[in-house]
Amino acid sequence: MLAFALFVAMTQTPATPAWSSTTLEAAATPEQKQVLAEAKPLTITGEVVDVSCYTQLGKRGPAHKECGAKCVLAGAPAGIVTADDTLYILMPEPHHPRRDGKASIAKEYAAKMGDTVTVSGMASEHGGIHTLFVAPN
Repeated sequence: MLAFALFVAMTQTPATPAWSSTTLEAAATPEQKQVLAEAKPLTITGEVVDVSCYTQLGKRGPAHKECGAKCVLAGAPAGIVTADDTLYILMPEPHHPRRDGKASIAKEYAAKMGDTVTVSGMASEHGGIHTLFVAPN
């Protein structure tokens, strides 16, 4: 039975990322709805960093794992730096639970600090900033 469950889990296609109902509800103006419409599902691979130390001091990699994890657990956003050096800030998606402090990705990404990961979510480039909105685990 366990082998069958593993087979099913390995052969299922992951769901395509999409905006949650609370995010769609939060878009109250035509301009905000346009920002959501411009986003796209995206899967990226790269190194987990804490955005504060990375953008301020260029810190990353195994030597920065402990410091980066502390920064993310203390409230700094986590990010992914891809092979072409694009920084994606990671944010939990859905909107209302994030706003209300009920959705966090801090522990998950603090534990992966400095690791290379592959992540899927809704990608938004607004105001020159790359953000990937991901489902909290």
